[in-house]
Amino acid sequence: MDANIKKEWDNIANLAVYCFDVNEFRIQVPCSDKARHEPLYQYSFSSSDLGVRANPDCTGEISPIWGYLDIFNKSFDEETSSRYTSYSLRVWPKTDLGMTQGSWNSVDEIRADILRFFGRYEEKVGEWHDYVSPKAQSDVDVLTINNRLWGHVACANYGQEDCFVTELTEHLIIMVDFDASSCWPNDAPPPADIKSHVMGFFLDYLNHFDIILRDSVSEEQLPPLGFYPSRRDEKEIDAEGKTIESRSEAYASESLLKW
Repeated sequence: MDANIKKEWDNIANLAVYCFDVNEFRIQVPCSDKARHEPLYQYSFSSSDLGVRANPDCTGEISPIWGYLDIFNKSFDEETSSRYTSYSLRVWPKTDLGMTQGSWNSVDEIRADILRFFGRYEEKVGEWHDYVSPKAQSDVDVLTINNRLWGHVACANYGQEDCFVTELTEHLIIMVDFDASSCWPNDAPPPADIKSHVMGFFLDYLNHFDIILRDSVSEEQLPPLGFYPSRRDEKEIDAEGKTIESRSEAYASESLLKW
């Protein structure tokens, strides 16, 4: 199924930004000012005969950023405006998740690999009556977001968490998990109307991902590595992440010089 994204969340574009490298990609993601993030911004994974291995400083999965985001837009009333979702971003070698190596060339391959990963939770599904995990390909949605394919499943107790997966390379995937269960009672499945509302937020959040093949643009066009607070002007931060004079400040200074 294709997700035709319509921007409804004016605040997402004004969030903080975290930017890091994985192999040949530069990845820029929106986040909160209070997000927890790793100070290491460059990660390198290489494949081997035994699967995918990471560099000595970062083996297995990496979790560059995680935290909480307010879920708010004009359609939320005052009572619900303070509700939030947790989120985390992880990069995994496919082999660590039981997935097959090789590129995803079809929707069926995406669904099959995601089902292989969730197969590790079969025991939980059997032991916990309320635990939800995808069991068939029909339980995995494949969405087109910003010209990129993402697999999506509802999982965890009562299906209250949303997991999105996209392929980075033939050996690596990016996984983004959201938990907006603060928006509904935790002893029942999410109400359809509220779940639909928060899904709009999740999809627009992913629409603001920038996954850039570094060789496809000049160095000057790449967003700088690091963490950048919200309500900033990109042109006010130099390549080292240092704040420089803003346009408004420059205009004020220029005006004063005319007097």
